[in-house]
Amino acid sequence: MTENKKKWFFIDYIKIIPGFLIAGIIIYFSSLPNPLPPVPRELLDLDINTILHMCEFATFAFFVAFGFFHKIKIEYLLIFTIVFAFLDEVHQYFVPNRFFDVYDVIVDSVGVILGFIAYIFLFKLREKFNQKDLPVS
Repeated sequence: MTENKKKWFFIDYIKIIPGFLIAGIIIYFSSLPNPLPPVPRELLDLDINTILHMCEFATFAFFVAFGFFHKIKIEYLLIFTIVFAFLDEVHQYFVPNRFFDVYDVIVDSVGVILGFIAYIFLFKLREKFNQKDLPVS
């Protein structure tokens, strides 16, 4: 397989399912009028809502990277997931008792970056262990 033409195989389609499922879960919880009670926060006050935002988008980014890592440039995946975080907040603007929050977009973006870092770290770690299994000639 050449570098310019990256084919999609059945397993590649299976690998993208978790990312889509997590995106659906994020949209579902964003559609709820009151998923968690609002908590007042200061600039770096980490409440449970902030931690949940970061975790859900880190998980989303991890599985997007898992599904598309060798098919699409990582920069495009990063932009896609951050735009998804922004659009999630826009969606919340139209849900009763919810609002658009720039702080949430920032926290979501930090989660996205952490998710990609975790995937790349684990990918490199797996490559390192796979190279140790190869016989030395």
